[in-house]
Amino acid sequence: MKITVIGAGNIGGAILEGTVGKGILQPADITASDPHPHFEEKFLRKNIAAHYTADNVRAIQGADLVIVAVKPWLVEKVMGEIASALDRKKQAVVSIAAGVTFDRLEQYLSSAAMGGLELYRVIPNTAISLGRSVSFITRRHTSAAHDEQVRTLFAALGEVFDVEESEMTACTALSSAGIAYALRYLDAAMQGGAALGLDVQKSLRIVMKTMDGALALLEANGASPQAEIDKVTTPGGVTLKGLDAMENGGFTRAVIDGLLATR
Repeated sequence: MKITVIGAGNIGGAILEGTVGKGILQPADITASDPHPHFEEKFLRKNIAAHYTADNVRAIQGADLVIVAVKPWLVEKVMGEIASALDRKKQAVVSIAAGVTFDRLEQYLSSAAMGGLELYRVIPNTAISLGRSVSFITRRHTSAAHDEQVRTLFAALGEVFDVEESEMTACTALSSAGIAYALRYLDAAMQGGAALGLDVQKSLRIVMKTMDGALALLEANGASPQAEIDKVTTPGGVTLKGLDAMENGGFTRAVIDGLLATR
């Protein structure tokens, strides 16, 4: 498998590093394209001797998968550049841009005039840089061979969920934006620990390890969050008092409202 990554920023760069680091691809099988001068230097310092260029059309030559990892407002420009150069019988295009639908991708790629393409939309989160992403994959007009390649690639960088395009907004809210929402709770809890008299960094470490334990309990027991909450609450106990105070402050409603606001 040969891939091209257009856009070597946070997500594109993480894909590049992760595929090499996990041994999925050799650097010689990867081409990265980015307009920033000398962008390749940061990857060469990490001994990733891929092919580097600022020419998107040149970059896609010979690739099986063309991964477009640019900001959503740049997708139209990039797709327009490569549309006429794509091998529509052999190549598949993978868009990492949130909110850019298949219909818009086909419009940008002139599918009606030039012929259809195998298309994927993939939404990872920033933990992809650690190989701990949650990535959502949806597809249009794809082959089994490319399906396997795309799944293999992103499964090496974390957990993969196959979803319908209609589910992508919800998945983005829960996981991509959800990274920030989870960190907001951690930040608030850290501040609470400081208000209780703990050193800020000690407070953060305690909250991080506590969250790690909470997730481990869910994984091990296969229970719902509420079931695990019930195990540590007793009538009149301090845990229940704390939960009641959070709910009086609108905790659950605020979380749901935050997720709904991403629609």
